[in-house]
Amino acid sequence: MHFAGQHTHSPRQSWLLRGACLALFMLLSACGFALRGVTPMPFDTLYVGIPDTTQFGADVRRSLRAASPNTKIVNSPKEAQAILQQVNDARSLREVSLNAQGRVESYELGINFTFRLIDAKGNALIPDTTLSIYREMPYDDQIVQAKQGQIETLYKAMQRDLVSRLLRRMTAPDVRKAFENPGKNEDGVDAPVYDPNAAQPVNTPAPWQTPSTTDAPLSR
Repeated sequence: MHFAGQHTHSPRQSWLLRGACLALFMLLSACGFALRGVTPMPFDTLYVGIPDTTQFGADVRRSLRAASPNTKIVNSPKEAQAILQQVNDARSLREVSLNAQGRVESYELGINFTFRLIDAKGNALIPDTTLSIYREMPYDDQIVQAKQGQIETLYKAMQRDLVSRLLRRMTAPDVRKAFENPGKNEDGVDAPVYDPNAAQPVNTPAPWQTPSTTDAPLSR
């Protein structure tokens, strides 16, 4: 029995409804809506002090443009309302386990990236912050070349994770508050001040090298 005003959906209608919802979701994504929990940055211009000749630098710029399309990435700190400064970018590789013959069974790869975000006057929007990522990788010295490729693949995945973490930090609500109230942190204490025109380190880490079993033990 069906009462007046009640509606039922056939399996075909339900499928079409789900399809329409999925299409709408994909359309919103394509239009640039913040569906991943990030919000646009509060400044109109941004200088990125990470070499754009590196994959990491290119990925950072691409992600920032996608998350905050109204923020223009400029070519000089003097043109920018906010400046992303790279303080350090270091990789580490260390042995974490040995087999019964004393040969390395696994290595730990690490990335330690330190950055700061400041306004045009040098007031810290994000003071010096280090993002660290570590991954463990099994190692077999009988297939060195294959492992070299595995190291590079793992490093690229770590780097993508690093870009995501950097993006989330730069689009956090406290960054907007710091930009709108320069010189003070969330507790009302004076924020650090840096040189907005300071030279950026250009050290680009060398590609990973698969360690030799005759090398001295590695340390981090």
